[in-house]
Amino acid sequence: MAKADLLSIVDAAYLSELEGPAWLEKLAQTMLPHVDEGFGVAAFEFYRTGDGLPEVVQRCHLGIPDKLAAIYPTVFQTMDPEIRQRPFRLGPCITGSQLMGKRRGFLEEPHMKQYVQKFGMYDSLWITAADPSGWGCGFHAGRSRIIRASAAQKQQWGRIAAHLSTAVRLRHTLKRLPSGRVDTEPEAIFDPSGKLHDATGEAQNKQARGLLQQAVLMLEKSRGPLRTKDPEKSLAIRKPLVAGRWSLLDEIEQDGKRYIVARQNEPTTSGPAILSKRQQQVVEQALLGNSDKEIAYKLDLKHSTVRVLLGRARAKLGARSKKELLELYRSAARAKPD
Repeated sequence: MAKADLLSIVDAAYLSELEGPAWLEKLAQTMLPHVDEGFGVAAFEFYRTGDGLPEVVQRCHLGIPDKLAAIYPTVFQTMDPEIRQRPFRLGPCITGSQLMGKRRGFLEEPHMKQYVQKFGMYDSLWITAADPSGWGCGFHAGRSRIIRASAAQKQQWGRIAAHLSTAVRLRHTLKRLPSGRVDTEPEAIFDPSGKLHDATGEAQNKQARGLLQQAVLMLEKSRGPLRTKDPEKSLAIRKPLVAGRWSLLDEIEQDGKRYIVARQNEPTTSGPAILSKRQQQVVEQALLGNSDKEIAYKLDLKHSTVRVLLGRARAKLGARSKKELLELYRSAARAKPD
């Protein structure tokens, strides 16, 4: 794996100026060297309503043998609907055999035997970047043997998926003018040194400005020599959100000057009103299979804070376990009037 290029996936995710097909193809190109083991990569952007099946909005195949690529849509469309739901409940990084709860027995899985084993594919890696808004993207790469996603892989791809889902949500929030520029002003503008040039709204708060400035400096640090020396650390210090509210994006002026702007990108919630907004956010991330550590990274919270928020949500809903909390929350969200 070309580890030094790991953050190129994150960089591509935030290229908001690219139109949909070009954006997805760019993502697939940056993902390919990290996941391809001879079967290429299939990239999808999807929209999913509640617990409904994901609707593929657009797809892109790179490096997939032609005959295999031709049947990819059939493979996914003919999956059992319950199985198609599992990537949204089992976390952002999982393999096909883990998805089915099998090891060697996965070799006898009828669907795999019917469609892909004749191409030498016996397992697959799934990266699912899902967001509670319903928007998201996913990647699928075949494997020639039964594999298990390691703890290190889950952490790495969990962080990548956090950026991907955050970027997708922002793409569908930003409104663009015919010129290609966004029709809303950012809430803060910094130069790469961390100097603040402008701030509005919540970003005018002294504490918020400090958090944003620190995030800008960490963003720039992640792009420096550390990116090659220790790409995992570079990824760790580059958070998808600042204070659970802002995404940082590059903007280049006509004179070539680069600025880093903070745009509001706080996750929306649809849970029971008895829970605070932050409690709803962590529960909705847990519903997507994210671990407490993944939620903390994605929402820019401390790990201990996520545990406390989940505990308070359990108490408010009268749940005895995390599993029961998720079931109660899901039922309450379904019953909530539009």
